[in-house]
Amino acid sequence: MSHYKTKVLIILGPTASGKTALAVKLAEMVEGEIISADSRQVFRGMDIGSGKDLVEYGNTPYHLIDIRPAGGEYSVSDFQHDAHLALSDIRSRKRVPIICGGTGHYIKSLLDDYTFEHNRSDLTITHSLERLTREALYGEIQSLGLWEDHHWESDSRRRMARAIEKHTHSQPATPPSPKFNELYHPLTFYVETERDILISRIESRLGDRLQSGLIAEVEVLIEEGISHQRLERYGLEYKWVSLYLRGELDYHEMFQKLAVEIRRYAKRQMTFIRYLQKTGHPIEPITDPTSFFNRVLNLLSDSS
Repeated sequence: MSHYKTKVLIILGPTASGKTALAVKLAEMVEGEIISADSRQVFRGMDIGSGKDLVEYGNTPYHLIDIRPAGGEYSVSDFQHDAHLALSDIRSRKRVPIICGGTGHYIKSLLDDYTFEHNRSDLTITHSLERLTREALYGEIQSLGLWEDHHWESDSRRRMARAIEKHTHSQPATPPSPKFNELYHPLTFYVETERDILISRIESRLGDRLQSGLIAEVEVLIEEGISHQRLERYGLEYKWVSLYLRGELDYHEMFQKLAVEIRRYAKRQMTFIRYLQKTGHPIEPITDPTSFFNRVLNLLSDSS
């Protein structure tokens, strides 16, 4: 049996750092296909708010975008399962898999070969826990002896609530099949961007999205029966535009609060990348596109 592992390129980075553009350019150079690692791009009709930018892909094949109807759930275990299917498909055609996205736990579920319970989470319990403050959730996690197991400060309340629910209502675990680390060799990079430049990009992109019809997109989702509560649980653009449409914020307040939340989200994304590095995952910074492309080409041509 061959022990050859397929090399998988992984591009991480905070929102608005230019990950997708780099991934598309790289795919064109190496006959690659992109697997999206974004928790909201899986949903159809959530285009502007999730930043799909499908025009940017051109003729580059992509996976795990527009695979679920808006309004539903999509978990880390769902991503892991679907990513394995996409990886196997790309591998069978001798193309280069490129995983690109900012949902850190999706990437970690592959790198660490997460295991999951047989049964799904009890969403009633999860949603109830999600209403607690971050401080209350921290207390619950500490009382369960889970505090040292993870970098909770960078996590959303939703993920902390799920962790508590799974720990207190656990089922026998089963390993994923196949295991990522048995079949693939990850080559992981992250886009390094100066803070002031990133903040400027975040605000500029938010303005562009609003001009491009973000509010109308959310209105359509509501007309299709997706509740404001569900939209708010999707977070960021969908949460704050929902609050604006409910009359709880004026336009200026919505823009300012949303810009702040996106900046905080970008900071959490970078914190998670540093956490991955500290826990033994080699991740190289991308500071210059040309150097990055040359580095990848050398790594792909290396037969070792």
